[in-house]
Amino acid sequence: MNDLRVVGFALAATLAACSSLSARQQVNDVEIAAMAPLKHQYPDVVMGFDVRPQSTLILSVDLQHYIEADDDTIAALKRDALARWRAAWTAEHPHTHAILRVRFIDFIGRRVADATTKV
Repeated sequence: MNDLRVVGFALAATLAACSSLSARQQVNDVEIAAMAPLKHQYPDVVMGFDVRPQSTLILSVDLQHYIEADDDTIAALKRDALARWRAAWTAEHPHTHAILRVRFIDFIGRRVADATTKV
């Protein structure tokens, strides 16, 4: 009987852990979906997004197109990405303070640029 109780507690702990990971993944998915318009606005430059850790957005860029873009376009991309990330993050984490980062990386993970803001 004790073995059955231990298995029950282990199962409950596992389910609790899975549901918290799932909740975090759901928040990440909502935040990434809010960033998706950047792929349409900068189709040759923006390749994808990831959230690492909770307050950092990883924005993957095509390095060749990033380098070829003019300074105004890159400045607008950084500004738009940071504004969208701030809005998405704030919506999912109301009344929470943090320093939000957008890290621009190339296809092998090298840092290309960064942008930060306080919430």
